[in-house]
Amino acid sequence: MKILLTIHHYLNPNAGAEGVTMQLAEAYRRLGHEAELFAYDHLPKKLPFHAKRLLFPYFVSRALRSAAAAYDIVDASSGDAWVWATAGGRGRRKGPTLVARSHGLEHLVHEVLVQRAKDGQHRLSWKYPIYHGGFRLWEVAQSFRKADGAVFLNQAEQSYGRDKFGMNFTAVIGNGIPAYLIGREIAQTPLEADSNVAIAVVGRYGTLKGSLDAAKALAPLMRSRANVTVTFLGTQCEASKVHEDYPAELHARIRVIPRYKHEELPELLKGHHIKLFATVKEGFGMALVEAMACGLAPVTTKIPGPSDIVTDGHDGFLLAPGDADGMYRALDKLVSDRPLLNRIRTEAYRTAQRYGWDDIARRTLAYYEECRDNKRRKSSS
Repeated sequence: MKILLTIHHYLNPNAGAEGVTMQLAEAYRRLGHEAELFAYDHLPKKLPFHAKRLLFPYFVSRALRSAAAAYDIVDASSGDAWVWATAGGRGRRKGPTLVARSHGLEHLVHEVLVQRAKDGQHRLSWKYPIYHGGFRLWEVAQSFRKADGAVFLNQAEQSYGRDKFGMNFTAVIGNGIPAYLIGREIAQTPLEADSNVAIAVVGRYGTLKGSLDAAKALAPLMRSRANVTVTFLGTQCEASKVHEDYPAELHARIRVIPRYKHEELPELLKGHHIKLFATVKEGFGMALVEAMACGLAPVTTKIPGPSDIVTDGHDGFLLAPGDADGMYRALDKLVSDRPLLNRIRTEAYRTAQRYGWDDIARRTLAYYEECRDNKRRKSSS
C-alpha cells in the first residue's frame, strides 16, 4: 500500500503531532508499505509562517491534483485536505481513499478554552474568534465531513465526529511509543519510608496542562515530605517561570529541563517513580504512556485521553481536572505506601507495552482497508 501522510507543521521527531506522524510513517515502512510525508518543509521557504498555516490545505490540494493517482491512501491531519476533497469532484471519488486524522480535536479544545475563559481561568485574545475559534474550526469540520473515514484519539472525539460531523465510519486508534521505550527494565522503589521519591511532570508549562493545579498539589506535598523531589521536563520555558508558582524554599528540590531530545527521555526519567499529569484537555496523552513505559505510576485527570489509557486504582489514579486536593491525596498515598507504589508502577508498565508503534500501524492499516472497501461499496451502489 502506498500512503501519503500530511501534517500542518514542520517535521520534528521531538515534537507532538509531527513526531507522531513521522513515527507512524516509519512503522508503515517497517511493515513493508510505502509512506511519504507532506508538511511545511515542502512549502516555499520564503513564505511566512502564518501564510503557510493558512495556505497549507491549498498546497496539499495542488500536490494531490498531479499525484493523487500514485497513492492508495491519503491520511490527512485535521483541516489539511478539505480543499482537495471539495475541488476534486469525480476524480476525488475515483482517487485514493481519504482518511482524516485528529491529533487532538480542535472543537473539544475550543469548548474547554471558552469555558475556562468564562470561569476567569484563561484569557482569550481578541483575535481568537477570527481564526482558531472561527475559520479553523470550520475547515477542520469540512475536512472530516468530506473524508472517507476518520481516525480519532479517544471515544469522546469519535462521539463528537458522529454527532456533529455526521461521521459513522470511524475508528479510535491511539498513538504509539518508540521501540526504545518498550520492554525496558525498571527498578523497584526503595521500601524505606525516608528514601527519596521523585515525581516527574512532562509537557509544556501552561493552562491547558494544568500547571497551576499541579502546583497546588505539589507545593504542600513537598512541604510535608522532605524526601520528595520534582522534575519538570519539556516545559518550553525557563526555570524562573516554574519557580513563580512555588515557595522559594522548595526551589532547590525542583529541577526544570525546558527542552530535550526524545531519545533522551528514558535516561531523564531514570530514578523517577511517579508521573503527575494534571492536564485539562488532551487528545491522547503520549507523555503519559511514555512515562508509564519507563515505570512511573501515573496520577492524572479523568478526561478523554488519559481515562482511555489508565484504569483508576489499577495502573494509576484518575482525578477530576482541577482537583488539586485529590491530586495531593493520591500523591501522598503513593509516597507513603511503597508496596502500593511498586504495584501501580508495575501495572502501569504492563499497560504501556500495548502501545508499540508497529501494533498501532497494523491496526491503522486494517482500518484503511475497511475504508477502501466501504468506499468501493458506495461507488458501486
